[in-house]
Amino acid sequence: MSGCPPMSFDGLTPEKYETLLKTAQAQGLNITGTTGNTTYQGLDFTWNYDQAAESLTIHCTEKPFFVPCSMIESKIRDVIG
Repeated sequence: MSGCPPMSFDGLTPEKYETLLKTAQAQGLNITGTTGNTTYQGLDFTWNYDQAAESLTIHCTEKPFFVPCSMIESKIRDVIG
């Protein structure tokens, strides 16, 4: 197994970040707080939200070889909007 390059998102206000957390949780992701890690359907993720900079970094650190990074990135971008 291997991971994907980290993804960064700028301009994410605290209100937008809270909405993102609720959306992710509704889809089954165990994401709370501004930093952490979680596993979802065989994928391992870390995230870090910098409220002052309004910036979020998400990193898929482990994934099955048959799941392309492009698919993971697309799904994340769909959730973030």
